Amino acid sequence: MRRPIQIQLLVPMLSVVVLAIALASGASGYFGAMRQRQSQEESLRRVVSTLTEGRFPLTETVLRQMSGLSGAEFVFLDTNHKVLARTLLLSSEDQRRLASLPGGQPSGETEPRALGAQPSLELAGRVYLSQQSAIVGRGPGTVSGSLVVLYSQDRWSGATRQAAYPALAAGAVAVLAVVMVTTLLARRFVRPIRRLGDQTARIAQGDFTPVGMGRVDDELRDLAVSINRMTERLSQYEREVRRSEQLRTVGQLGAGMAHQLRNAATGGRMAIELHQRRCAAAGAEDLEVALRQLRLMESYLQRFLTLSRPKSRAQEIVPLAAVVDDVCALVRPACLHAGIELTALKPAEPLDVRGDAEELRQLLVNLALNAVDATSGPEQSPARIVVALEPIDDSPPARGCPASGRPGRCALCVRDSGSGPSPEVSARLFEPFVTGKPEGTGLGLFVARQIAEDHGGSIRWQRCEGMTEFRVELPVV
Repeated sequence: MRRPIQIQLLVPMLSVVVLAIALASGASGYFGAMRQRQSQEESLRRVVSTLTEGRFPLTETVLRQMSGLSGAEFVFLDTNHKVLARTLLLSSEDQRRLASLPGGQPSGETEPRALGAQPSLELAGRVYLSQQSAIVGRGPGTVSGSLVVLYSQDRWSGATRQAAYPALAAGAVAVLAVVMVTTLLARRFVRPIRRLGDQTARIAQGDFTPVGMGRVDDELRDLAVSINRMTERLSQYEREVRRSEQLRTVGQLGAGMAHQLRNAATGGRMAIELHQRRCAAAGAEDLEVALRQLRLMESYLQRFLTLSRPKSRAQEIVPLAAVVDDVCALVRPACLHAGIELTALKPAEPLDVRGDAEELRQLLVNLALNAVDATSGPEQSPARIVVALEPIDDSPPARGCPASGRPGRCALCVRDSGSGPSPEVSARLFEPFVTGKPEGTGLGLFVARQIAEDHGGSIRWQRCEGMTEFRVELPVV
């Protein structure tokens, strides 16, 4: 059975508070009613004492005056229970009822009996509480008998309720106020808990949006901070799992095809090498370029086959100037075919890194071929590509370019005169399967980032002086 937290908070608190208020109000009302009753009885006792101890005759005028003072009705009976004076109209039936009352208080009893000590009477259509006192004639004109005091039961009960109602009403108002305040407080505490519960439900469905922070620094805010940290970690884990799944999918789907392509490239390379040996003089330079392309294809396919598997590679000192020369030689035919001006910029001093020369060539070739695709077409005129190797120092950057890097590093830059990536893919350009080209696979820049990170470097892109620049920063030896 579900028990909401709001109910768990409200029921115990309200039970204790309402019980305390009810007890206090009931006790206050009861004692107030008792005080009111005692006050009425005391007032009536004084009137009766005045009438019973007086030395004046009890006429109807005297009894009416006392009735006005006390609010009671009086009937004076003689010793034979005959009505001598009264303050209310009595029928013959009422007089018979009065005559049937027992005698007054015993002789020598000075205190009158309590109001209502004798049975209640119905006289003149109303119910009265009765009290009977003996009267002894002491003065001239006085007559012995009994005085019957009649007090309306409705008036008696009304006075009692009037005395008890204020305390009970105050208790009811206090209970209502407590219920309202407790309900508001419970909602105030339950609302952020429900919000956190909704957020955890969204997290379970894959929505890792951070939850809003409360304005009060309390335990609920700490819980929200913990949930946001968990959300961030889960989002990171999801990205890592998705990336691993993508790599595994690439490896599974492309393993067979890549294996066959690698065998075909190896056979073609061996045939060209045999032809080169037989015809060494004719077309040696073109054959060398073709061999380089085939070797590069073999390395690409080999890397594709092992894309999702960790591997240990031989570390060597790689002169980056030689890498730039090799890459320019490989992409120059494509640039000449597309009418693109290709420029290589290298510093005078050598810049070496520790790593895998083939992977660094693959990284730079990927960037250069992307630049060729970005600058191809009649709208890109004049088309220009710059492959640059630059040392990084603390000198101010060129105008329009942000400062980057730190001493002890170098940069491999590929700049093109194209318009740059589209806004739809620019933020996720280095993720797998993200591409802006209809025929692209979205793996070139992802592989480039992986190679750069494997060599302790980083890769990014930017617009600088009207050109699109892909910049790979690596630590130098």
